[in-house]
Amino acid sequence: MSASPAQLRPAAFYDVDGTLVETNIVHVYLYYAMRLPKLKERLGRMLRFAFLSPAYAVAELMSRALFNRFFYTSYRGIPRERLTVMGRELAEQALMPHLYADARKRIRQANEMGLMQVIVSGSLDSVMLPFAGRLGFDHVIANRLEFEEDRATGRLVPPVLAGPQKRRVIEDFARDYNVDLTRSYAFADSYSDLAMLEAVGFPCAVKPDQKLRTIAEERGWPILAFA
Repeated sequence: MSASPAQLRPAAFYDVDGTLVETNIVHVYLYYAMRLPKLKERLGRMLRFAFLSPAYAVAELMSRALFNRFFYTSYRGIPRERLTVMGRELAEQALMPHLYADARKRIRQANEMGLMQVIVSGSLDSVMLPFAGRLGFDHVIANRLEFEEDRATGRLVPPVLAGPQKRRVIEDFARDYNVDLTRSYAFADSYSDLAMLEAVGFPCAVKPDQKLRTIAEERGWPILAFA
């Protein structure tokens, strides 16, 4: 039985990289790589990253989902426990110091409005879960690595959170948690997140790239300059 309109609750959905914090998944990986215990492994991963950087750039131009699948192969072989421990450290030392002050205010306002607070991020759950915990979010929807014998395979567990897939997971979440999307908010900075913004009644472009800014201006969406 579906919930009646009176039982539905509005939510606020947030992209993270470039929206709430001034970092991205590349910074997160480099944080992991530079803190691996063995010098040989650190150097190997940094050299691999430098060699593949042009290919990463091409993949992102083609598709954010393609970029995510390709980029996360860099994590192949890292132990699950290492990712979990470093995820907590990274959230505290690399993300929280780069949280926009205006984003913190917006999160607090959404709490005061009684909105369910949800992160929807292409970053890894090992980082997003402790980050969300620090800020009091209710739910986290993030990319997850596949593991074999407690080591990352470099593959993502479907669905890969990028582009239109973010809208699909938001709509699924809304059905599961009785969320009224017409009264909900979404915050994102990139044209690749357009579908996510279109899923809600109150989309907000945060420090948008040029393509998203143009669409936001045409549609009369708020454009926020988080400082």
